[in-house]
Formats: sequence, C-alpha cells, structure tokens
Amino acid sequence: MFVSATKRIATFALALLAIGTLLAGCGREKPAATEKTASPEQLRQVERLNDAADEMYRHAMAGEIDEARDKLEEIGVKMTEIRFDGIASVEGVGALSESIVQAKRIFNAMTVSREEGQLAAAKIRLATDALTHADHPMWLQYYRGMKETVQQIEQAVQRKSAKEAAERFKQLEAKYAMIRPSLFISKQPSDVEKLDSLFTFLRSRVAGRQLDAENAASGLAQLHTALDELFGQRDRSAFVPVTERTVPLAWVLAPGSIIVAVLAFAAWRIFRFERRFFR
Repeated sequence: MFVSATKRIATFALALLAIGTLLAGCGREKPAATEKTASPEQLRQVERLNDAADEMYRHAMAGEIDEARDKLEEIGVKMTEIRFDGIASVEGVGALSESIVQAKRIFNAMTVSREEGQLAAAKIRLATDALTHADHPMWLQYYRGMKETVQQIEQAVQRKSAKEAAERFKQLEAKYAMIRPSLFISKQPSDVEKLDSLFTFLRSRVAGRQLDAENAASGLAQLHTALDELFGQRDRSAFVPVTERTVPLAWVLAPGSIIVAVLAFAAWRIFRFERRFFR
C-alpha cells in the first residue's frame, strides 16, 4: 500500500518536472509569425500607383481638371491590377477604393469644384504614400496642425463661444477626414473606429444645438491623448516592432525544482510512516 502511494507521488513529481520543462521551452523567444510578403512585382505596381496619384495631385493643385481626371482613371485601373496581399489589410484597401470612388464623383460632376478636387486628390495621395512609405508616411505631418486646432477648440469652449468652437471643430473634422483612409492603411481598424467614436461624441457636444462645455472639455482631453498615441508622439515604442521577451530558463526551472524537492521529501516521509505503521 505504501509502495503504491509513493509511486503515485513520484509519478506526480515527474509530471510536474515535465511541465516545467515544457514551460521553459515556451519561455524561449518564439520566431515571428509567418506573414505574407509582397513580391517585387507587387511593390513596383504600388510604386507606379503612388506616382500616378502624385501626378493627379499636382494637376489638381494647378487647376488642370481634365489632366487630373485622366490620372484618376489611370489610378482606378491600376487598383484592379494589384494584389494587396502582404501590403495592406482589407480595410486599408477598402478605404483607398472608397476615396477613389468619391474622387470620381467629384471630377465627373457637371461643374467641378477646384477646392473639392484638390481635397479629393490629396486624400488619395496620402493613402498611396502610406502604402509605399510604411515607416514615415506623409500623414504624420498633420499632427501639429490637428493638435493646434484642438487647443483652439478648447479655448473657445472655455470662453463659451459656441460658434467659434463649432467652426474650429469643423476644421478639425476636415483634417481628420483627409488622413482617415491613410490611417486604415497604417493603423489597426480598431484604432480608427475608436477615434471615429470620439469624434461622434464631440460633434454632439461641441457642434450640436447647444454647447456642452463640461463634457466637451473632457472629450477634448481624451482627444489630445488619442492623437498623441495615434501619431506616436507620446509612446515612441509604437514605431518599434514588438518582440516577445525571452524568459530565462532558470526562472522556469527553479520553481519546478522546488516543487519536485518538496514532493520528494513528502514521499519519503510517507514511506517512513507507512513502513513503521505496517510493522
């Protein structure tokens, strides 16, 4: 009887030791997950798409509507020829496609607004740049302007100037709309959705029928933090690839060794007790 009890404890101890060994293996740094990488041809296609977007933007800024429209058609054709696997997410491709569709509506209207055409061209230009310059996209340059606009809204709220606060908020929304497709390419969709929700909340408090100064101030404070995180100004590690930290083998084996030692001592005590009892 005491022999069977000792065997059970010894088996349990060996099992714990095996678990400790497995945990040690898990503690080692794991290789990065295999992801689809873009082929050289895909990268060249995206570069050509970015070049076409740049030319369209230049034509639009110069007021050359016909030339900008032609380049926009070229961009639409190039979009259908590119496989975006390993380059952009479904949400990013969808945001860029939606921007192109909106731009076509503007440029194919009976009367083309030069300002609207420039804004539509700039939105596409920023998005294609985000595809080709993942590390330093141009939309990062909007940080200072958006932060200053938020501060101006805060000052208007403090003065209880509803009209000025609404006008400044409209300017802020225009800047956000400009970079929103690029954010879907460079960031996680959940990050953009959170920012969308924050803008929806502020719109009702700042640009609604009546200025809600207290809740507007709280929402603007949250917007400051969200912009800092979005543009990587507060947390620089946001631009550093995150790797799993290696857990030292000793950290895993030490607790396992202690447990095995305690169980072995307990087994020895039980063995002695049962031997004396049966004697």
